[in-house]
Amino acid sequence: MNDRGEPAGSSLLTNDELQVLRMTLFQFLRQLSIRQKLIVSSIICLLLPAAVILTFSNRNTEAVVQRHVIDNALGTLDVMERYIVNTVNKMIYVSNYIQFDSEIQSIIMQQQGGQPVSGEDRFVEHFLNNRKITSKLENISFPGDKTHITILLNNGTSYTNYSHLDYDPNRFFRETWFEKLTQMPSFVTYWIGTHPSYLASDKEKGRYLITIANTIKSFSSEPYGYLIVSMNEEKINEIFTQNKMDQEHMLLDSKGTILSHSDKARIGQPFAYFNQLGDKDGSNLIKVKEEEHLLLQRKLPYSDWILVSLVPYRAAVAQINTVQGTNFLLQALFFIVFLLILVTLVRQFTKPLYRFGRVVSQVEAGNLEVRTGITGRDEISRLGHSFDRMLDRIEEMLRQVTLEQSRKRKAELEMLQAQINPHFLFNVLNSIRMRIKLKGDEENAALISSLSSLLRMTINRNNECIPLHEEVETVAHYFQLMNFRLGEPIILETDIEPETALAELPRFILQPILENSLIHGFRDYPGTVMISAWRQEDKLMMQVSDTGRGMGPEELERLEKKLTQAAETGDELSVKRGLSGIGLNNVIERLRLIYGDRFRYKIDSQPGRGTTITLQIPLKSGENHA
Repeated sequence: MNDRGEPAGSSLLTNDELQVLRMTLFQFLRQLSIRQKLIVSSIICLLLPAAVILTFSNRNTEAVVQRHVIDNALGTLDVMERYIVNTVNKMIYVSNYIQFDSEIQSIIMQQQGGQPVSGEDRFVEHFLNNRKITSKLENISFPGDKTHITILLNNGTSYTNYSHLDYDPNRFFRETWFEKLTQMPSFVTYWIGTHPSYLASDKEKGRYLITIANTIKSFSSEPYGYLIVSMNEEKINEIFTQNKMDQEHMLLDSKGTILSHSDKARIGQPFAYFNQLGDKDGSNLIKVKEEEHLLLQRKLPYSDWILVSLVPYRAAVAQINTVQGTNFLLQALFFIVFLLILVTLVRQFTKPLYRFGRVVSQVEAGNLEVRTGITGRDEISRLGHSFDRMLDRIEEMLRQVTLEQSRKRKAELEMLQAQINPHFLFNVLNSIRMRIKLKGDEENAALISSLSSLLRMTINRNNECIPLHEEVETVAHYFQLMNFRLGEPIILETDIEPETALAELPRFILQPILENSLIHGFRDYPGTVMISAWRQEDKLMMQVSDTGRGMGPEELERLEKKLTQAAETGDELSVKRGLSGIGLNNVIERLRLIYGDRFRYKIDSQPGRGTTITLQIPLKSGENHA
């Protein structure tokens, strides 16, 4: 609970307890049938939220009511504080007025010498001065405040606004607190506190007074008089009795002694729970006779006085218990009705499931002729109908599989009989090349050699990855064949760093890129294609650039967009034509599948200046030699 009496927040269950509860619940549900699982799950889904909502609602409502009680009590304390401060200010005002009134001070200074009153003139003067001071004391008393004022001089002369027959002011000299008053500096208020009234008329009524006193000193700092101002405790007590709330209010001094209380028997007694008051204004929840009470306090600016209020906590929040009890009974009634309806509906809903489960068990045992026969338009009926159709198709498929197996064996035999060994074609091409070369036709022999090398590369499927220098050699053979077909030759230049020559990369990576350059970059006019490779830390950097027609920003943006879409959908970007029959997207997609996020590519192009494609491929460990 904080300093304003609000309950601190706390969770209902720890994480470990929630985990154990969840595992226990799952194990319990596994042992139940579908019908029982539906009923238990529905009950849990109904009870758990209701219990949580009811608990938190009770807590939050109680906190709100408690906050409301505290605010009301603090508001009452504020009103009482202003009233008490205003009342005490009147006493201080009276004290200050008397000390600084020049006429009163002049008369007191004349009397402090203690000259005897002799002669008719002196007696008349003394009588008139006494009338003046008494009149002033009566005039400065506020109507209805019942303030008693005493000016007491060391020589025994005194001036009061009450009758000396009611009380002799010289008896103040014998009070236990008077010695402390004589030691007080001038203009410093001495707070005597609450005490039984010294007036005879008030003693019979059992009244109490709240008294303050000041010393009156001369210029030599010697006290020659004392000012004592008293006010009926009832003036403060009446603000306590006016409060209609079921609260107990009191005024304490700095030691915990009760200065004012609605019960006069408590005045002057120590407050039993004074040690539970805090250093600051606020509230606290304490036990009073085994019952919780809100203890509220407000410090006053005079002599460390404390205004205290005790509020019965349970009485303030008792209405919550009635509301919560009614809510619980209503929820219990609705839960019983819901449970009866739920059991009836679950039995109707799960009948097709039980029938469906029996059919599935028979199918599992090998009986494919059984059917569910469930009819209707709900999901279970559609599921049963689909299951029956699936059984029909399974039987049909079994018959087709038997027939297709026999046809497949015949087709495989015919395919083996018609198959031509590609190595036979490769060997025949080599024989033709040797015969043409022997006849002196070096150019055609070189073309056949390039075609033979390309054919050998396509036939060899043993290695998925090959060294970079073999990939470049394959591209060189491809260029030689393409220049034979094209009207204008294309120059192939290479700039391969020696340390990258043995770096392995997937087959047919460069050839589709160069094929795109030849088909799209050059249109029957000469140009140059440059292949560069270098090492950058643990990555192989490859760059294919051409001097073809290039692409503008919009065309390049469309190409990038198509590559992204093709990567997401798996569609080919370019038409499958040429030697390899694979497009640029196939190359990029293969590298992505092999190297993942470590693979990077970049395409730069300008109209009339050609296109450059840069590939960044991770190197394997050990590929740092040439």
